Amino acid sequence: MITYENVVFDRIIESLNTLLADEFSIPIRYDEHKGNQSFLITPGEDELIDLISKGQSRTYSILISYELTSGGEYTKNHVKQVSEIAERVKRLIMNNVSYSPSDVYKWHDGRIETITYARADGILSANMEFICTSLETL
Repeated sequence: MITYENVVFDRIIESLNTLLADEFSIPIRYDEHKGNQSFLITPGEDELIDLISKGQSRTYSILISYELTSGGEYTKNHVKQVSEIAERVKRLIMNNVSYSPSDVYKWHDGRIETITYARADGILSANMEFICTSLETL
């Protein structure tokens, strides 16, 4: 049987969960948004960058979606709250562009590539595309 590491989950998604949970008191979900506000983490792309003699370098993208239920109203304060969360996530990732907690390598070149704001059916959202590179050695 081969040995392997579930890089996208163990390194990337779990690390994002830890960073978000340590910074915010907002539920983090994997299936659907619930409550009046939550984060939803969804894996996106996993792309090979380079093969090296004893491993590979890959780029991972993860969608971090934040939703706020506004009760059908889209006030200035609701818009401000959603944009403040997105800006705070952006800074959190910038502060962890290379992430190696307790000297255990997880990723480098971490960034929020895009943020798309939307509103529909009494919900305001910020969809943030997180991208990073991780080197896996055999």
